[in-house]
Amino acid sequence: MTARPVPLDVEPSVMYAVMTTEPLESEDLIAPPSPELLRHYGSSEVAMRRLRSRPHQQLILRQTTLEDAAFAIRDARIDALLLAEENDGVVIDLSIPRVVELRSDEVSLAHATQWYTVDYQDLADGRFRTVGLRSFGLPEIVLDGVDESAHAMYSAVLAGLVHRLLAEWPANDPVGEATVTLRDIAYGLGDAQAATTPKGRSIDVDITYDADDQVLVVTLDGDPAESLFAP
Repeated sequence: MTARPVPLDVEPSVMYAVMTTEPLESEDLIAPPSPELLRHYGSSEVAMRRLRSRPHQQLILRQTTLEDAAFAIRDARIDALLLAEENDGVVIDLSIPRVVELRSDEVSLAHATQWYTVDYQDLADGRFRTVGLRSFGLPEIVLDGVDESAHAMYSAVLAGLVHRLLAEWPANDPVGEATVTLRDIAYGLGDAQAATTPKGRSIDVDITYDADDQVLVVTLDGDPAESLFAP
């Protein structure tokens, strides 16, 4: 990856809604996302049930510079979850939107799938895309050339790549060739044994920037089943 930042006119920001049974010191009145949308982006039925009994809302909004985005966004999520934990609340990440089903002490920038979800709407056409990376000032990713029957392996590679991007952005431009290792994937998926996962297995990826759609288009050089997950 080179040190030539992708041109993107996005100011990194994130907004959380802390939903509670009783109003807190101040109450905000932004309409929460629909249940259908929250489910679409991965919110569980347990979270949806809890949300129905928590009509009061307080917002936490953070805007930051590109250089400080990752840590500012991490701290905003921790603050939102702490407020929810103190008031039996539920946190919605309005940037995705999705219920944040974590404890405050579980938040980690290394665990990439905490920070985005995957929209599989175009999976039948061999691609899917992230939702959530724009909060960091990054373009969303479109993973192209996906084998629908093995899409979970491609999703795992995506998690490893996002782990790398969150660690290296904005110092390094994501455009170009990169290598995703099994250890990157373990970190991205939140594997507790990630630090000891072997780095020997890897797959190369090619990343281009689509300026019209403002997305990173990623293709894999090889089959992840053979490169990464074969016995």
